Amino acid sequence: MSMIREVLRNLFRRPATIEYPKKPTPVEPDARGRHYVDLRKCIGCSLCAVDCPSKSITMKPLPPELREKAKQNRRGLYPVINYMNCIYCYRCVSICPVKAYVTTSEYQLASPEPLTSEELSLATLRG
Repeated sequence: MSMIREVLRNLFRRPATIEYPKKPTPVEPDARGRHYVDLRKCIGCSLCAVDCPSKSITMKPLPPELREKAKQNRRGLYPVINYMNCIYCYRCVSICPVKAYVTTSEYQLASPEPLTSEELSLATLRG
């Protein structure tokens, strides 16, 4: 009898879940989301790629037309994060000796295409 009472009580209640993606979900400002490198600060030391536990950071050479804008980066390399492989532990952010990482709380990263930080990082030199 108590089970029928519980069913009837819950039959007329509103759902307890959020109708995502119809309604936006609240996100804490310090939530770990998409992060990328500000190439105006990056020195190309590769510490982030070495310390990444999921090996989702690779070092790529800077495009020749942008090398002169990144004078502090003598090695000419910059980190590219594969967001599909990243576990968002932010070790790269904490290990960076020049604090070159820009962190955001953006979490909606699902994509059928491979998603990396390459364009976001290069935009820091272009803009």
